[in-house]
Amino acid sequence: MTLNQLDYALTLWRIGSFSKASERLGITQPALSSQIKKLEEEIGIKLFNRNTSPIEITRDGQRFLERSQQILTDARRLINFSQELSQQYNDVIRVGVIPTLAPFLVPLFSDDLQKDYPEFRLDIHELTTENVVAGVRDGSLDVGLISTPISVAGIVFEPLFYEKFFLYMSFQPETKTHFDLQDISYDELWLLNEGNCFRDQINNFCDLNKIRQHKHFIYRSNSIDALIRIVDTKGGMTILPELSMLSLNEEQEERVIPIGGKPKAREISLIMTKHYDKQRFIDKLGEYIRKNIPRHMLSPQDYEIVDPQINIG
Repeated sequence: MTLNQLDYALTLWRIGSFSKASERLGITQPALSSQIKKLEEEIGIKLFNRNTSPIEITRDGQRFLERSQQILTDARRLINFSQELSQQYNDVIRVGVIPTLAPFLVPLFSDDLQKDYPEFRLDIHELTTENVVAGVRDGSLDVGLISTPISVAGIVFEPLFYEKFFLYMSFQPETKTHFDLQDISYDELWLLNEGNCFRDQINNFCDLNKIRQHKHFIYRSNSIDALIRIVDTKGGMTILPELSMLSLNEEQEERVIPIGGKPKAREISLIMTKHYDKQRFIDKLGEYIRKNIPRHMLSPQDYEIVDPQINIG
């Protein structure tokens, strides 16, 4: 029995197809089938029922592979620990980033980090909050960048910075220095699709139950850039996190207005497992993010931190 065989079996279990699993693993389908067969013969357990599509795991196979996942995770941690003893940043770090953050944050720090540590390899995955958390928990990601606070078993988070929310409008306000939430016309408000963590945060401080009830044109998007464009072309308004405003042109900046009342913001954090690996790498990543973020965003000041309403078991 080898760690590679366990990895192959776990990948096949997750994907449910020899062809897709072999493609993911970078080996041929016959090679994968042969390694699974050798593993089954050695342990004396039939792991998979090959007569179904997708391939189904047997009851004993599931129990075996659940234990195998822990063994494989521990083995990877041991390897990573040995790398921690090195003074070189010459490994890959797999980072999951939520879509409302990735296109605005990653360009800020990635070039500086790569310039100072050319062997430091970043593997960025743009994923939903739920998938970032799941990836960190199962070890397919080393670290995540999401909105917090969260309470998820086995996960800890380290706050990095705070993004205020602003209103972006299709017209330039002539007299208002701010816009109160109660004055927002929901018929004119464009938001991200349901289930998006950023939308859930907005829903936490703004009653949006009737947002789409009477609309004749509904645009379901998961992209903040797309929302900005739809406001520019169709009119109305949307709510933006602060970093996204760095991509606005001069004319668009004039159509940004603060939201009235106590400033509302989201907290952005690194998340990792309680006994996370590659600590030096994660610390270095956090250092370069903080270094390239506007300084006023590094502390919560007097902001009201909006709950991201993450509910993951």
